[in-house]
Amino acid sequence: MVYLKMAAVRLRQRGLDTVSDIRDITHMSRASLYRTWRLYSLTGSVSKKQPVSRGRPRHLIYHDIQYLLSLARHSPATFLDEYCDRLARNRLFHTSLATVHRAFVRAGLNLKQLQKLASERSPVKRADYIRRIGQYSPASLVFLDEVSKDERTYARLWGRAPKGQPVEGSFTKDLFLAYLRDDLVRCNELLESQS
Repeated sequence: MVYLKMAAVRLRQRGLDTVSDIRDITHMSRASLYRTWRLYSLTGSVSKKQPVSRGRPRHLIYHDIQYLLSLARHSPATFLDEYCDRLARNRLFHTSLATVHRAFVRAGLNLKQLQKLASERSPVKRADYIRRIGQYSPASLVFLDEVSKDERTYARLWGRAPKGQPVEGSFTKDLFLAYLRDDLVRCNELLESQS
């Protein structure tokens, strides 16, 4: 359509054709012809100026998004409302949960199941514990389980990480096999060597 409008402008500039002749050649209405000629005389172009950006403007600026991403890298198991609270407290910007979620999606972070590893993974300490606990009969032992807890759930089961990467602290198949090979087998070897 742009080429057709430009042809109508050139025919008028040439000055040899009447308006009805130009209408017959271009198959444009009289109003469209005059609108095209007026637009060309004002802007030098027959097409409308394209908007700079389409859609709704984004609420979060680059620095706010970088702040959110650094929080997600530091603590991937944080809930969306906690991100909103930190934005309000530290950046003085109140936003919705959906806005924070969309910022993470655009940055390539998605939600994954989180499996935390025990921080006490020393084979020497484990072997020492088994040696010390071995002196008691199983009937005299009582075990309590410690769980990281917040006000909403017993444990944080989900975290954020870039697509294709596991959440820090979660098991992949390779990490699990390395854990079995390096930690459990060495612990058994230490126990056997001390016996």
